[in-house]
Amino acid sequence: MNYGVALTKVLPIQFAEDFLNGDLFLNTCVYFSQLDKTDVVRADPNDGISAARQASEVAIQSDDGNWVPIGGIQNPITFRSDHLLDLNILCLYSMTNRPDDRFDERVYEFGDATIFIANLPEFVRRVREAAELCEWDIAHGMVEYVEPTIYDGAMGPFRKFQSYAYQNEFRFVFTTRKRQPCRLSLGSLRDIAYARPSTEISVRWASMQGGCT
Repeated sequence: MNYGVALTKVLPIQFAEDFLNGDLFLNTCVYFSQLDKTDVVRADPNDGISAARQASEVAIQSDDGNWVPIGGIQNPITFRSDHLLDLNILCLYSMTNRPDDRFDERVYEFGDATIFIANLPEFVRRVREAAELCEWDIAHGMVEYVEPTIYDGAMGPFRKFQSYAYQNEFRFVFTTRKRQPCRLSLGSLRDIAYARPSTEISVRWASMQGGCT
């Protein structure tokens, strides 16, 4: 990663204390695909798919052995894997100094409070340590956004379609095998994180464009 990144958690103010106390809520990998589409910033019917394929033709084999094309293909064709049911996710919003990144006010719809993480390496260390104590495998990184009309390949929890790129998401993914929402306890984060109104994000974002923070 050759650019500056600052991580935040945008959430309703009533949940800010839980996060600062290090009581992190981890939703399931497939949760966001099951949300009502009226939740426009969280609902993503393709979140958690394992692959997206571009198909020029689909056919079924008839009783006489001939292949009969099926019309009306809508690409991409998506697939899901039971493996993804074992995953829980912590979603964060990232601010970067990449020149192509832009702040989008739709982010405010995630909540009226934002947790700013002042010491990112220490936060990552604590998350990893807590996950290891739970004997959970853990992976983390930026989400890659791909164009659904041309992308053909693996998806998974770190790849989403381009329409969600404004979310600039960073994810921690845990293999918990719980298949339901759960929590991860880190202990107090108040020495490395603090809460502010979400409207401060745009100001912090602008300040990052002058250099890494």
